[in-house]
Amino acid sequence: MTPEEKRMLEIIDENRDKIHKIAKKIWEFKEVGWEEFQSSTLLMNALEKEGFEVQRGLTGKHPKFNQDVDMPTAFKAVFKGKEEGPAIGLMLEYDALPNGHACGHNLIAAAGFSAALGLKEAFAPVGSVIVYGTPAEELEGSKHYILEGGYMDEVDLMLANHYGADWCSEVTGKAIVWPTHDNWLTFKGRTAHASSAPQKGRSALDAVILTTVGLEFLREHMLETNRIHYIISKGGTAANSVPDLATLNVELRSNDSAELNSLMRRVDNIIKGAELMTDTTAVYKWDAPWYCATPVPSLYHYAAEYAADLGIDSSRFTFGNLPKASSDLGCVAYKIPTVEITFPIVHDGEPVPVGHADETALLTCNEYPIDQCMLAGKLMALTGLRVAGDPEKLAHLKAEFAQNYRE
Repeated sequence: MTPEEKRMLEIIDENRDKIHKIAKKIWEFKEVGWEEFQSSTLLMNALEKEGFEVQRGLTGKHPKFNQDVDMPTAFKAVFKGKEEGPAIGLMLEYDALPNGHACGHNLIAAAGFSAALGLKEAFAPVGSVIVYGTPAEELEGSKHYILEGGYMDEVDLMLANHYGADWCSEVTGKAIVWPTHDNWLTFKGRTAHASSAPQKGRSALDAVILTTVGLEFLREHMLETNRIHYIISKGGTAANSVPDLATLNVELRSNDSAELNSLMRRVDNIIKGAELMTDTTAVYKWDAPWYCATPVPSLYHYAAEYAADLGIDSSRFTFGNLPKASSDLGCVAYKIPTVEITFPIVHDGEPVPVGHADETALLTCNEYPIDQCMLAGKLMALTGLRVAGDPEKLAHLKAEFAQNYRE
């Protein structure tokens, strides 16, 4: 390890109290998506004190509808280093769930802040460090809006983190899409008395039910790793009236971005069939998908290799893991070479907490998980410095990313 690397890690250790305070305060605020005003202000103030130029509040772009998206709790903080040098990006999350920080976003923020503290001086002779505050991951996400708004255009390497069952450095996540939440999938029909004049009615609920039947038959003839979730959120107002309005909340997921696009088209055909069978009209439009990451295996293996210098057993890092959940991280990792450092928040041998559970929310403010997130921050910083600080290595990773990118 070089003297510069050692000093970078020492800086993170010297700021342990500050990092713990940030993690605990965000945990106390437990602000849900788009309402993270105290959490984002805490981080922006802390970054400004560390010499970052902070842009408070961002206006993003919807990647599909080209609409401006006002994001008052999003931010971009830049520590300018060598002109024309590469830029390392760090993504911080800080929104809570209704039951608190049961997904550990206070730890994600603290880990990213740790990495920023270490990298800002160490990377300055090479290039710049940019910290992104990315709110509302648990709702609609904001990373795709920030990306499409042009705020990430200069980033050469993106670093992210999350807690998990063990150490990992692979970016996995299912691509996901849903109809826009203003309508979800809404069928419009014609109401009538269900007994005295049913022939005059056109049941929107029938259309919803036929759609769900079609979705169930589709399951047999799609990839086993695909997912379809739905609920009937509105099905009418009275049993003796033909429903003229019914709504289906539906989400689609896949392990492959192109497969997700295909699945959307097949579901479109099911919806058209339900319209024809019931003489109703479907009102919906697919929102912008969260795509899968473009894989950069060399980057993932570099991070696992560097973990050994921090006393972490590199053999704990596994690769080729099938994705289970989805995140707007995929929107960024689809376009920019990205590595996500996953870290455990319980001691070896202890049961891994269930994500989004009340027990997890109680755990994420404890000393051990925060120390673990700091260790993840060190690995993020070390990976960023060694990869983005080596022109040959960075060029190789960019070429690998370009080769694996799929429209």
